[in-house]
Amino acid sequence: MELYYEDPYLKEIEVEIKSYDDQYMEFDRTIIFPGGGGQPPDSGYIIGKDFRARILFSKKDNNRILHRYEIIEGKIPEKGKLVLDWERRYNLMKMHTGQHILYRSIENLYNVKFQKVIFNENESSLFIMGDISIDDIVRAEESANDIIKRDLQVKIEYENIENVDNTVRIRRDRIRDERVRIVEIDGYDRTACSGIHVKSTGEINIIFIKSIKKSDFTEIKFMVGNPAMNHILNNARIMRKISNNLKIDPNNIEKKLSEALNEIEILKKSLYEISSKMFVFEKKESNGKTLYYSDFPYGDIKGIERYARRIADNENATVLYGSEIQKKIFILTKDMENIEKVKKIKEEKGLKGGGNNNYYVFSLEDQEFRIVFNEILDKLIS
Repeated sequence: MELYYEDPYLKEIEVEIKSYDDQYMEFDRTIIFPGGGGQPPDSGYIIGKDFRARILFSKKDNNRILHRYEIIEGKIPEKGKLVLDWERRYNLMKMHTGQHILYRSIENLYNVKFQKVIFNENESSLFIMGDISIDDIVRAEESANDIIKRDLQVKIEYENIENVDNTVRIRRDRIRDERVRIVEIDGYDRTACSGIHVKSTGEINIIFIKSIKKSDFTEIKFMVGNPAMNHILNNARIMRKISNNLKIDPNNIEKKLSEALNEIEILKKSLYEISSKMFVFEKKESNGKTLYYSDFPYGDIKGIERYARRIADNENATVLYGSEIQKKIFILTKDMENIEKVKKIKEEKGLKGGGNNNYYVFSLEDQEFRIVFNEILDKLIS
């Protein structure tokens, strides 16, 4: 009997252990949710006389709910008390209902399409198709929190799939049963979902968008309830410290940071141009070959690379340079003899990295930068 649907607020019940093997137990009834709607399975404990086992997760196998267990002590009894990890479950319930609200808030404002959601009790990720900015997210977040504050009822109903209309958000290709479980947030959202939800939106307390990341889809990381409040408070403390240390009005921090970032970009471009035209290499010639090198390059690595390539191409020279800060060594050479030396050095020293098109990069990690650099230098000019 699936009591997690009948009363998702049950925290413990007495059960009979119907069957078990060395991995799974089956009870006559259960409050442990086996997962669904993207929501992870519950965890908990089964406790009997002189017996205790941890329920690691559960799964649905046809009409059976099987619970993966790990014995802590004792022998498996006939009966016991099933105890839910309630704090984890409740966080996931709030997270799941919060996701329904958040997505509907975004969809009401912008042209987006739901892709998937990955739930975690503290932080979850909603993936959508559609172009959306951080400013758009702020509007959607405000809308979602307004629904939470209104403390709307969350109701569960069932409909035959042929009667489900377009007011319900549904992935029909994922529905296997004729009867569809619909989670309705009173007057705001109706979604086909097999997950476990809170009774009213007020229980969620708050929803907070932590970040957005764009790739094939837009990933929206969000938090709800106490984890969200803790995160917000921690960020506020950091902002207060920054404001105090830099003596900036908190209301001007965003503007000042934006100005500082623009200045940094200008400086980086300037450093790149200087490095690509004026960086100083030392020069050695031996046996008709030319080597340019520098073992402590202050400057922009990409700018130095551009300058090094120009030297290597124009003078048919080998160029060796390294960044002690980055613990990396760079070599440009078209000389086949030097290429073989470079490959041999990599093997002897166990260096990580490699190269192609006559360009090699090695990471030193725990090795002493100057020792390795000087050994490579000696080999290349010998």
